Parts: sequence; structure tokens; C-alpha cells
Amino acid sequence: KQLGYEPSKHKKRGAARDFVNIDRDPPVVTFHEPHGNRTIPRGTMGLYINKLNLTKEKFAELLANC
Repeated sequence: KQLGYEPSKHKKRGAARDFVNIDRDPPVVTFHEPHGNRTIPRGTMGLYINKLNLTKEKFAELLANC
């Protein structure tokens, strides 16, 4: 939300979730929703940082403000 993304109104099957912000590049990003109490693996976090075109520092800053 801090980057202006909102969940897509179009539901996908499975664990994929789309988030949209037409003012950012990329305008749509897709993430995998972990099942149960699992956390997102560290390697996957790196992929998410790349998808959002962020530096690791900016991503950590956003997480710290959650």
C-alpha cells in the first residue's frame, strides 16, 4: 500500500495475487500468497524487490514502516 498498489478486483485461481498501480512501473505485480503460517522465503523476497524496481534499502525501509 505504501507504494500505491491495490489488490486487483480480478481474482485468480491458486495463490497468485495481482496488485495494480497505473502510476508505477510496473503497473501490475503478481505475488504468491503463502499458505498457512508460512513466511515468504528469503530468495523470494529478492524476486519481489526486483519486481517492484526497488533497492534492498528502500524495501527494508517500507517493511520497517508496516
